[in-house]
Amino acid sequence: MKKKLIHTPEGFRDIFGRECDRKRYLERRIEKLYRSYGYQSIETPAFEFFRVFSEEVGTTSTKDLYKVIDRDGSTLVLRPDFTPSVARSVSMYFAEEDMPLRFCYHGNVYRNNHSLQGRLRESTQMGVEYLNDDSAEADAEVIALVIRTMKKAGLENFQVSIGHVGYFESLVKEAALDADTVEELRTLLKTRNRFGAQELIEGLDISDELKTAFNDMTDLYGGRDVIDRAEKSAAGRKAEKALTRLRKIDHVLDMYGLRDYVLYDLGMVTEYKYYTGIIFQAYTYGSGDALISGGRYNRLIEHFGKKAAAVGFAADIDSLLTAIERQKISLPVEDIKIMILYPEKLEKEAVLYADRLRENGSDAACVRFDRDRTIEDYMAYGRRNQFREIRCFSSKDDAELIRLSDGYREKLELSAEQKSTDMAAGAAGSTDGGDR
Repeated sequence: MKKKLIHTPEGFRDIFGRECDRKRYLERRIEKLYRSYGYQSIETPAFEFFRVFSEEVGTTSTKDLYKVIDRDGSTLVLRPDFTPSVARSVSMYFAEEDMPLRFCYHGNVYRNNHSLQGRLRESTQMGVEYLNDDSAEADAEVIALVIRTMKKAGLENFQVSIGHVGYFESLVKEAALDADTVEELRTLLKTRNRFGAQELIEGLDISDELKTAFNDMTDLYGGRDVIDRAEKSAAGRKAEKALTRLRKIDHVLDMYGLRDYVLYDLGMVTEYKYYTGIIFQAYTYGSGDALISGGRYNRLIEHFGKKAAAVGFAADIDSLLTAIERQKISLPVEDIKIMILYPEKLEKEAVLYADRLRENGSDAACVRFDRDRTIEDYMAYGRRNQFREIRCFSSKDDAELIRLSDGYREKLELSAEQKSTDMAAGAAGSTDGGDR
């Protein structure tokens, strides 16, 4: 009777082999980038109390959360987003710190997305949070990191769209819209339903000037000239401050030499209600959703007990890898493992030889030769499992090297190889007197 295969739940997946190696490689490159800017690592638990992601915090919708009840009767959720978790942690451990704080994180998030959306329910995020600094310079640094994250992934044809929640909120305030109308309009703008937004706006009991300002939002997209055009229809002090902030950010990005990657989008809105300033998203072709998104959230941490300005973003690593694959960008991940293939009688020699290789920085796996298999079987196995070469023992002193990329073969004299290795190690040791 054939065993029934057990697969992963919908929205979850296994990653292994070269795909897993590419993912780990990309994660290491991005982490090195963040730490080069002075960001320190932080880890938060996968489970948090429900109130960390409650509606009043303004994070993920309750229906999209994975919820469990622990043995004490408390409701816990699997984190759908890192930012509230980091905010909660900072309020606990850095309550008295009023100088700038920089954190970077790496881990999985969980969202109970509708199956028809075609999105993963578990995905890997990396990102940064820059706290205790409310300046345009801090905003620009974080956006610079967004751009350089995309470049570290090997992407060149991409753009970062920047908006500001203050612009939309200022128009809403001037128009005195009720909460239901605001949410309906926000949804239409978020989904880029221009005609639906125009129909809703035309039915509002507001001035023609405000109707024009709302309708113009969908056209306020492009280079820095967008800020100039937005000033003509800006309504209220909050909108003016938002545009002034964007001008400052644009100026600092020019110092970084990164302005060419940026476009401004005054019609941008977000599902996260904790944002208070700039919001931004990074896109590339071949990917409909944003690969990186974030913004400024100056009131979120106060919800957990600490007043602190903050700005940050999250990069979706799985989406980045998909974009890289679709654009046929190769990451320099090579097959480097060595297979030590040996007959049973030479097991001791093979084990000692593999250890010497590992001590000298190589990846080596011992595989005992099965007489029922051929060398071609082991070559095929090696290619399937990321081995670079086979070193097949024929005696205590001799082996054959088989390069799996092209089948090249070469005799190895193990005693001579060992002597050469010992001499190299001795030379290195003689110059390492500082540790003695």
